[in-house]
Amino acid sequence: MKLRTILFATISGIFIPLNSVNAFSKPEYYYGFSWGSVTAICTAYSINAISESDASMMLNSLVKAGNEMISDPKLKNSFNNLIKFDNGFKENGCSKFIK
Repeated sequence: MKLRTILFATISGIFIPLNSVNAFSKPEYYYGFSWGSVTAICTAYSINAISESDASMMLNSLVKAGNEMISDPKLKNSFNNLIKFDNGFKENGCSKFIK
């Protein structure tokens, strides 16, 4: 019985993490990466860690890259809606930078 438990734990420990690696598709990964990057730049701007010109350049580059990398139309639409309508994005003054 003890051997079965050890064997089960060992096999589970090997195969469950390997399956977890593919939990997200590439479009989902790029969606999360792009939105997280945009949020980080916006937060840095809101605490005066970066200048307006740097924030504008980085945000526009990230939005452009996000739209190129996200291949799923629903995720791309969701990403663009967050950029346009997210309250935190507007409150921090970042929406004025997006062209």
